[in-house]
Amino acid sequence: MGRLEGKDALVTGSGSGIGKSIALLFAREGARVAVADRDRAAAEQTLVEIQQQGGGGLALVADISKADSVEQLLLEVERQFKTLHILVNNAGISRRRAFEELGEEDWDAVLATNLKGAVLCTRKALALLKKQSGSKIINIASVEAFRHARKMTAYAASKGALASLSRSLALELAPYDIHVNYICPGLIRTEMTRPYLARWMFRKYMRHWTPLRRVGEPEDVASVALFLASSDSDFVTGEGITVDGGLSLRLF
Repeated sequence: MGRLEGKDALVTGSGSGIGKSIALLFAREGARVAVADRDRAAAEQTLVEIQQQGGGGLALVADISKADSVEQLLLEVERQFKTLHILVNNAGISRRRAFEELGEEDWDAVLATNLKGAVLCTRKALALLKKQSGSKIINIASVEAFRHARKMTAYAASKGALASLSRSLALELAPYDIHVNYICPGLIRTEMTRPYLARWMFRKYMRHWTPLRRVGEPEDVASVALFLASSDSDFVTGEGITVDGGLSLRLF
């Protein structure tokens, strides 16, 4: 406990799923957490749970695909926290459709949230992150960045670009002692994957083919995010960590 004592963190898309688990774990480890989500009720619920476990933070509403919304988000973080040590770009959406069925609006929506949103948040957060050495940026990408499924082209393209962005930023921001890393979750039990996990045959198949023989939980990703946010990773930057129970190791 206390690995993030005295730190301030911003976690986007933390009203549910992986983002919520990261926010709760960071708070348990001593950080003040700015919970940002498009859903006000979800953000406030996460904050309530943080407070119930003895932590502190903020519940903020933001659409990270829009520059003016991101600007207001970071202004509020600066006003209330004064500092920012950790940025987790977690918010993401998907459009599961065949490539031929994906319209321009689908591509715009996915790229605007999954890629541009991370760009906007990082740009606006940099002034705060530069105030002290050792700040951390953690981007939540996906195994879709290198292992692909049908009808996921827009999502895969956005997450592949996010992984590449992370490596480029790690090099560019190293002179400021800002560490940039990314996580590639596999199949994790969230609202996004609920329709698939509701099918018992799919669950059986995934458990059979996953070397660790289970479906991932949001807490599995949160634990890796904690490592990357803490001083334990002070000599790690530009790296991607896959969290998929070993599934991507398989050839078939």
